[in-house]
Amino acid sequence: MPEDTVPWDVFPPTPKLDLSKAHQQGLAKTARGIRLWYAVFGIPLERTLRAGRVPVLLMHGGVSSSDWNALQVEFLAPNYTVIVLDLPGHGRSPFDDRELSYEKLAADVAGVLDVLKVPKVAIISWSEGTMVAWSMLAYGHHHRVDRMFAYSVLDDYRKADAEKVMGIWMVGEYFARTQREWEESHPGEKWDDFLGSWMKMWLREPIWTADTFKHLPIRGQSKDAPIVWVVTGDHDEWIPPETHDRVAKFIPNSSYLKMPSAGHLTFIQNPAMYHRMIECFLEDSNVVATLKASL
Repeated sequence: MPEDTVPWDVFPPTPKLDLSKAHQQGLAKTARGIRLWYAVFGIPLERTLRAGRVPVLLMHGGVSSSDWNALQVEFLAPNYTVIVLDLPGHGRSPFDDRELSYEKLAADVAGVLDVLKVPKVAIISWSEGTMVAWSMLAYGHHHRVDRMFAYSVLDDYRKADAEKVMGIWMVGEYFARTQREWEESHPGEKWDDFLGSWMKMWLREPIWTADTFKHLPIRGQSKDAPIVWVVTGDHDEWIPPETHDRVAKFIPNSSYLKMPSAGHLTFIQNPAMYHRMIECFLEDSNVVATLKASL
């Protein structure tokens, strides 16, 4: 690790979920037969749904697990129902499908919501979790998304500079750490098989443009439109810096937040600031529409 300790160059230990605080957990089997592990924390789900409120769904990054969002679970649980899940083959989820696509992954997440009988969620995601969250908007599941805090996304795999990214010291440390964690949770399985299946998808997807999302209802024009925050850090070297400037224009009336002194892993590097931002995001509302409706 470099001698300087600017916030975006610090790599804290992986947080761990306290599963003793989960109201429910297990494997949800989706309509297409994929099993995803999930857990529910905070305010009981039935109470949130009965009150007409929206649970929060936390989506983790590639080759990691829902444990990485443990600090967000702890922060949000006193006031929200918080759902976590592990993407296929990640964490506590078995690897049922090795021919991956973002369209399939979006359907799998929607399938977990079906099992839990949750009509809509507020998504807070980072990295690969954000790719899947955008996929829900792209591939016919936007009606399940009340709002989305989409931290760090890649809209076109051809615009990634993999060689440059792999030269970043923290990226190497990240893959080494996540491999150790994965091998602990998947004894007897081969990391190279798991990583290779995801790499195959990353070498052909996504290719998204504004046209990909033109079917979405627009905030301010439709009450069914999701609130979308496109979020990045001003020192996120893992993603080409112009990416989010481009993506922020994909959806009319979306919001664009560039967090200061923030890297790719700011949710564990500077959780206090990250939590203040997601609190603002969860409080965002269509105030003008509400005022008009009350007149």
